This record gives sequence, C-alpha cells and structure tokens, in this order.
Amino acid sequence: MGNKVISKERWEFAIAGLTASSPIIAQILKHDNLKDHGKEHSEEFIADIELAIAAMKYVAEFATDKVIFVPLEDTDYEAALKKLKDMGVI
Repeated sequence: MGNKVISKERWEFAIAGLTASSPIIAQILKHDNLKDHGKEHSEEFIADIELAIAAMKYVAEFATDKVIFVPLEDTDYEAALKKLKDMGVI
C-alpha cells in the first residue's frame, strides 16, 4: 500500500468486517480450549479486537491521511523499522 491514503469508507468497511468476524473467532478459541485456557484466550482476543476497532475508528474519522502501511513482505521487524525510517516516518 505504501503511502496510499485509504478512504474513510474503506476503514469503515474493514471495521465492519472485523466486528462481524471477531465473535466467530472468539468462539473457536473458546471451543478449542488450548491448554485449558479457552475462555481466557477468547476474552483476551475480544479485548484486543475492541482496542483495534477503537483505533481504526479514530483513524477513519481523524487520520486517514496520516497512516502509512509497510507492505506485508516486510514481515521482519527490523526490515519494517528500517523501511519506516527510510520513509522519514520515524
């Protein structure tokens, strides 16, 4: 995505998709009950999703022109950090 500005509507679409799918994923975590912590993992996941959605709502409303994405191929943290430094973001 590079420096491409993502529209408010696109952010809102992503928020809707995350809001709709997160309860399903939480139920899977609860059902799988990994290491007998399914309920705990499910609740932690929902809390993380709620935080992400709050951040996305803020971006959609106030900061669509301020968000910079690092392409997915930069999965290495150091490579992504260097790219952000090279772009002058940090």
